[in-house]
Amino acid sequence: MTNLGLLCYMEPKNNPNRFDELINAAPSASAIYHTRDIIITSANAQMLAFWGKGKEVIGKPLIEAVPELKGQPFITLLQNVFDTGITHHAERDLAELVVDGRLQTFYFNYTYKPVAAPDGKTEFIFHTAIDVTALIKTQQELSDTQERLNLALQAAEIGTWDLNPLSHAVHWDQRCRELFGFEGEADIAYHQVLDCIHPEDKPKVMEAVAAAINPLKTDTYDIRYRTVGSNSGTLRWVHCKGRSYFNKEGLAYRFAGTARDITNEVNTSLSQQQLLSLVSHNADIMTIADLQGNLIYMNRAGRELFGVPDEVDLTKMTASDFYEPEELKRVQETIIPKIDSEKGWKGILHLKHVQTHEAIPCQVNYILVKNPFTGEIIGRGSTARDLRGELKSRAELQRLATIVEFSEDFCNYTDWQGNTIYLNAAGQKLIGLSVDDVAKTNIEAYHSFASNRLIKGSIRAQLLETGKWSGRLELKHQQTGEIIPIHKQFFLIRDSLTAEPIAITGIARDLTAEMNAKKAMDKKNSELAHTLKELAFLANAVPIVMWTATPDGMLDFINQRWLDQSAMPIQSSLGDKWTATMHPDDVARTLKTWQKSLATGEPYQAEFRLKDKYGNYRWWLVRAVALTDSNGHIIKWYGSNTDISEQKELQRQKDNFLGVASHELKTPVTSIKAYAQVVEMMLHRAGDEKNAALIGKMNNQINRLTALIGDLLDVTKINSGKLAFTNTHFNFDQLVNEIVEDIQLTAEKHQIQLKLKSLRDIHGDRERIQQVIVNLITNAVKYSPDANRIIVFTEDHGHEVQLCVQDFGIGLPPDKKDLVFEQFYRVSGTKEHTFPGLGLGLYISSEIVKQLGGRIWVNSIAGKGSTFCFAIPVVQALQTSTQENES
Repeated sequence: MTNLGLLCYMEPKNNPNRFDELINAAPSASAIYHTRDIIITSANAQMLAFWGKGKEVIGKPLIEAVPELKGQPFITLLQNVFDTGITHHAERDLAELVVDGRLQTFYFNYTYKPVAAPDGKTEFIFHTAIDVTALIKTQQELSDTQERLNLALQAAEIGTWDLNPLSHAVHWDQRCRELFGFEGEADIAYHQVLDCIHPEDKPKVMEAVAAAINPLKTDTYDIRYRTVGSNSGTLRWVHCKGRSYFNKEGLAYRFAGTARDITNEVNTSLSQQQLLSLVSHNADIMTIADLQGNLIYMNRAGRELFGVPDEVDLTKMTASDFYEPEELKRVQETIIPKIDSEKGWKGILHLKHVQTHEAIPCQVNYILVKNPFTGEIIGRGSTARDLRGELKSRAELQRLATIVEFSEDFCNYTDWQGNTIYLNAAGQKLIGLSVDDVAKTNIEAYHSFASNRLIKGSIRAQLLETGKWSGRLELKHQQTGEIIPIHKQFFLIRDSLTAEPIAITGIARDLTAEMNAKKAMDKKNSELAHTLKELAFLANAVPIVMWTATPDGMLDFINQRWLDQSAMPIQSSLGDKWTATMHPDDVARTLKTWQKSLATGEPYQAEFRLKDKYGNYRWWLVRAVALTDSNGHIIKWYGSNTDISEQKELQRQKDNFLGVASHELKTPVTSIKAYAQVVEMMLHRAGDEKNAALIGKMNNQINRLTALIGDLLDVTKINSGKLAFTNTHFNFDQLVNEIVEDIQLTAEKHQIQLKLKSLRDIHGDRERIQQVIVNLITNAVKYSPDANRIIVFTEDHGHEVQLCVQDFGIGLPPDKKDLVFEQFYRVSGTKEHTFPGLGLGLYISSEIVKQLGGRIWVNSIAGKGSTFCFAIPVVQALQTSTQENES
């Protein structure tokens, strides 16, 4: 009996938990039992798990805690250990325990160790156990697997071998000995094995073995090679697989594997590969399908024709992938039942490309595939040939024959000696030859003497050298003898086998009409040259500069009047070089207008300055219009330059006069207005309402005079480029609302309706924009005397705001709409109405809108009214001071 010192000194009265501490510290499943009744004093979690119990079993006899041990030897063994004090140890013992609610079989390595008390008797038993169930079951499975493997190897006639790379000893089973031609049970050395390998395969086998036993490579050993029996000389193909086992030093101590006879497979595979290679590379399409139409095989030609990529699994495709529904129905219901078991079926079917769905006509042969053993039909095979090329060739030949026969050109076909075999209808007509005489006529008969000499000489020589010839020849009319000029092409035809010349084909075009047309064209060109000369003379005779330009705006003609003012030669001014004499301030504006006309085809008009021969800049009015073809494409630009320097000077003088006069008139008019207001006020106080009313009317006329003076001042500022703008931030609709409220007070007859939808602030010149709006609304009132309403509406277009004023007055005829924005233009109504004014309001409004970066327009119907609109950007990019604007 063993006395465990660690346990013996732990007296219960000093340490009641001594067993629990010991048990819980144990690395394996452990328990302690007291008395011969095997009372469980302590058990750790691993032991409780083995029993499938909890801590409630502590303090109970083992047989009571684990009742399934009844009938098993463990209780008896424990009592024997307690009685004798002799340790009991067992390995791989079977025990049946209830775990997870069911009785299960387990295997344990365990020890029952008795621990003696001071009196030498057993105080308790220390039980340790290790669960080896998984190990036992794995070994059993390995044993079963090995047995099954041996049976499988025997059934498959596979041999096993085992090579010791250190001693070169080889252990072979009987099957391996047969494969290599060894008899008996004698040991076999590695060099003997190598001697049995076919000489051509021996190097690769040695290389494969060396790689397999090399610890740095450890390649998989999987190789096919030939063996020659050591005694019989029988040639066999074997397939060997194996692996190496390495010790701690990295040396291969074992190299083992299997060998299988694959002679029949190789021979069969070789035949199959040859057949499969033939089928796979056949130009015709070959397929095999089962009786349900599921594809089993398709050769490369089939994949290419029907657009089946190499990565697509053919076995997942069916006949429906290659036929349109109607054609598939015909195949299934009509053709398949007609396939003869011996002769098959042959005909034309329309298959389809699986990706593009293009219809592909094919010549198809169907055969039935039978089981070679039972004769049962198991599938269908087919071969197919793409007919598109053949059908296309037939169609092309038919088309060519039709073209040749109905061609208006002369087409003939002769043998090498020149005897005519074929001449089309156009050729017969051209030379006056009947159908019956064609085959009787030699080529010399319908060519001129000079042409025949060329044909016999240089033409035949070139045909033999290059196979073709083209050039000018002459035909001879067989009835009239007329010589007919032609352009002819000859082509030589050779025998496909001997390459000897056998025929000549010819195509000729009658040049009579072409030559007559050339004569007429030469005459027309001469007349045209004369006309152009007259036009050039006329262009140089007019007093203004005349010019023409290509569709892209490059000048290609300038008359002599250019030299009257410019020092730049005409030739040096063509293209766009004339712009070199333009005033720098005018270049950008002028070219922008010119580019717009080039793009739209609209008439071009601009005023700009060019430097004259004396170095001074003169003003020119330039106009151009485009000549277009029937499709509206520009052919040519025709333009003129008119010297307007004197008019510009007169305009400047007029503007100066108007400016001075307006300023001079402004002061007395202002004084008169003040006096009139004082007199009117005095008359009101005196009670003289009649004269006060007269003074009030005079005051209104003074207001009109003030407005006219203001318009004249604005016109002079516009013409001099000094119209001032001061941008501020304000609400557009609020401005419109304020203006309408003021005008509504005086427009008693008209109701001004507002539809304001811009609802946003803008940045611009508030006073100038107000001036435009006032002008449009007062004009609407003025020119709709018989109407009673005006509509003013605004809209928000994101980057710009738009205002429109709609009246229901006299309207404008179409030809007057673009004139209303011109300076001093006045609109007259019917005989009953004449509308006063200088015609400056809309001109000034138009210029203000343009300088604000906006646009102004009118939509009008005569007799029904007009809608005047303008749109301006939300943010202005104008100068904010008069000084900057003037500069």
